[in-house]
Amino acid sequence: MAECGQKAVLIVTRTLEGTATNIVRERHELRCELAEGHSGPHRDEQRNAEWSATPGQFRTLLRHEDEV
Repeated sequence: MAECGQKAVLIVTRTLEGTATNIVRERHELRCELAEGHSGPHRDEQRNAEWSATPGQFRTLLRHEDEV
């Protein structure tokens, strides 16, 4: 069974302590691991990310995660 293979990028940000500024903490390239022609959103299980995109469309996802 062939993978979908749709790609996206996930940018994870955090707040810089003592400021109102968010900075990039991590950048991950995503790849949909579902079967080619699947229904619903694309999914990268390794990075726990879902996104919607039409074929050939490249998406950028932002996720804010403050350290606790």
